[in-house]
Amino acid sequence: MVTPFDAEGRVDEDVLRNLIDWHLEAGVRGFFVCGSTGEGLLLSTEERKRVAEVVVDHLSGRGLCIVHVGHPSSEESARLARHAEEIGADAVSSVPPIYYRVDLEGVLLHYRTIAEATSLPLLVYNIPATTGVRLTAEEMKRIFEIPSVVGMKYTDADYFEMRNILDLVDGQAIVLAGRDELFLPALTMGAGGSIGTTQNIFPELFVGVHRAFLAGDWKKAQELQLKASRAVRVLLGYGSLDAWKAVLRFKGFPVGHPRPPLRPVSPEDEGDIRRDLEALGLL
Repeated sequence: MVTPFDAEGRVDEDVLRNLIDWHLEAGVRGFFVCGSTGEGLLLSTEERKRVAEVVVDHLSGRGLCIVHVGHPSSEESARLARHAEEIGADAVSSVPPIYYRVDLEGVLLHYRTIAEATSLPLLVYNIPATTGVRLTAEEMKRIFEIPSVVGMKYTDADYFEMRNILDLVDGQAIVLAGRDELFLPALTMGAGGSIGTTQNIFPELFVGVHRAFLAGDWKKAQELQLKASRAVRVLLGYGSLDAWKAVLRFKGFPVGHPRPPLRPVSPEDEGDIRRDLEALGLL
């Protein structure tokens, strides 16, 4: 989920609730809050807790809520994980340790610290392009030996390695693909679902890909994936998360602009984004 902000830069709880309802109507089955798209690492701890509280409360069992608790401090991650359990979240997730470079034992310590703080299922958030932490399949298997680790959000394009991880744990893992432009290929290699950025603006495309894949309708799945991939290509050209937020503004959700150092797109860029997506038949 994106985190919406009002004109003063505060979390807009009403818009957050409206987004949840809209996504549920589109067929979305769960919400990953305070992740990269949700600007989790740019929010204060109290803001992160409040966003999680609003989502869990408003869902009221209508969908899953996975709370991203990643933080440079493992202890702070553990505190966020305890809070997630207290409010009734379904699972927690975390990026590996960032900023301070640690070895595999440090990565394991990070995840054990979170796991020991809560009884909730824990998903590894694997996004090496952002964290700079790239783990081999054998190293990932070590993390999966932590009892509460049940899966991973896999934001990478190496699906051969993703499959290797699944094989090493005998397929006993939930894998949620994080590269929006490659959702269908990820499904063919064993992913069970998707968590990403573009789902925030075109949820129907990703729900459609998943349903078509499960039904064996390859032609429809490919058509929808190509639409999603072309949208991603357009949006990446503007170099900012605000390109995705701009589309939500077009759709009537006043989500505001990202927190610094993420920059807003210019009014000219907003016009170009609208034009380019209209040309693709997506607006």
